[in-house]
Amino acid sequence: MVRRQSREGRGLGWPACCLGSLLKLLAFLQAFAAVSALIYAAWILSRWARHHQLHLRDLLSPDLWFPSLVMAAGIFYCLLLLAGYLAAEINTGCCLCFYTIPAMAMMLLEAALAAHLALNQHWIQELPEDRTGELHNLLSFIHNNLDLCKWAALAIFATQALSLLLAMTLRAMLSARTMDYDSDEDFVVIRRPLLVAQPPAP
Repeated sequence: MVRRQSREGRGLGWPACCLGSLLKLLAFLQAFAAVSALIYAAWILSRWARHHQLHLRDLLSPDLWFPSLVMAAGIFYCLLLLAGYLAAEINTGCCLCFYTIPAMAMMLLEAALAAHLALNQHWIQELPEDRTGELHNLLSFIHNNLDLCKWAALAIFATQALSLLLAMTLRAMLSARTMDYDSDEDFVVIRRPLLVAQPPAP
């Protein structure tokens, strides 16, 4: 009896190993941006807690929408990078799909947000009031260091795009390998008894 086993991640050789290692390296580099967002949000909340009582339910209040949004984005980014790292480590098509789909959605959201900010000159007036005042400080920092912030944003976006491309390439290699295994020549093993009944002697 022939047993068909799932061979995703096997037999791909050094190209898949190199792509997986590079994907893990890019996830590690992007983790600095995600952790920085979490640290920045925690710093804003710590400053707010010096003059106000801060409870967990206050994170949903309109007064703290900016640090809550930054923290939510940082948590989502960390989870996405963790999924990408595990997908590159486990090297299976299912895990790669769990990474590529949210990563593509996030990049589309970032592109739409960048286009909205570029086309709408009065976008700052559409935002609710930030009681912490850190949004104004952040915009002032970006305005004073515009070139540096542009290059940093482009570097992060390029790293995300390269990670997505590597994940999709690795997923295509796994799919091609699986199709090769499925298209192998199937054969049927004919079972014959070990002891063949001999006809009686005449």
